[in-house]
Amino acid sequence: MRRFIAYTAALCLLLSFTACTPKGQSGAGGDSGPDEREIILSTTTSVNDSGLLDYLQPYLKEDKGITLNILAQGSGQALATAAAGDADAVIAHSPAAEKEFVANGSGTDRTEFMHNFYVIVGPSDDPAGLSGAADTADAMSLILASGNKFVSRGDESGTHTKEKSLWALTDVDYEADTENYMSIGKGMGDTLVTASEVQGYTLTDLSTFLSMKDKLDLEVAVDQGSDLKNVYSVILVAEQSGKEIKTDDARDFMDWLLSEKALGLIAEYGKDKYGQALFFIGQ
Repeated sequence: MRRFIAYTAALCLLLSFTACTPKGQSGAGGDSGPDEREIILSTTTSVNDSGLLDYLQPYLKEDKGITLNILAQGSGQALATAAAGDADAVIAHSPAAEKEFVANGSGTDRTEFMHNFYVIVGPSDDPAGLSGAADTADAMSLILASGNKFVSRGDESGTHTKEKSLWALTDVDYEADTENYMSIGKGMGDTLVTASEVQGYTLTDLSTFLSMKDKLDLEVAVDQGSDLKNVYSVILVAEQSGKEIKTDDARDFMDWLLSEKALGLIAEYGKDKYGQALFFIGQ
């Protein structure tokens, strides 16, 4: 009888302890906590393809307990996704579209925080002779004038917008050259792969190119000019009726991204593998 009573008392004590364990914890040895958070980040394929976010994620998780659920799209689509209330924060590189996004009430606190550079890449023997171009516009003109292919993202991304602005500096009716102008409607990685396969030229951010260079049969043909600067911004998505926007968590992410620690990490990213940083801090 005493043994039965002792057993019953022990069982009750165990059940009482279990019932008192807070929600979200697993008791002794549990590794999940109530402070774990997740936000949806709508971002450009160039940032994602460069590997920068994968590199930053462990530090963000350790410091803030935030996990990024990444939607990688062209800047135009990334902003449209956020405007529909399907993201909590945005990283983009299409300044005019970003300013419109904020002006129409879809976003707040737009902050430019890093940049890199666009480059024109093409076959290693440079059949269009871009090395002799007077400037970026002249280089763009030479590509199609020489009968070489140009592969465009064609996806209304920041890179596509930049490309169209460069064509606008020329007298080339690029869209009329349906044989050599290839608009594929895909992200930066796929565009580089296609350019490599057809041995054509394309406009890309240097970071994505360097991160994929070993898989491509392409070389940098043009990398000079102030018109090739590529600025990235982080934007908070505005609260919307009927949509659950994680405003506080997104702001914590943004504050961390703009912190001295995170900016220092960004400034170092790529140096060990590529011999140079893939992104630079500031505008």
